[in-house]
Amino acid sequence: MPDMFNLTPQMQDYFNSLPEIVQETIIQSGAKINSLDDLKAIVKGTTDNEQ
Repeated sequence: MPDMFNLTPQMQDYFNSLPEIVQETIIQSGAKINSLDDLKAIVKGTTDNEQ
């Protein structure tokens, strides 16, 4: 699970802009997210799998 208390403000803003289902998928994935690039890569993987 991403550490929602250690996200940078930029990462938090990006996460908050995502659809709720994508946010939930990221939280449930247990992915290690250490940067905005990590977060964007997880989102890309998540949304690519839905198509």
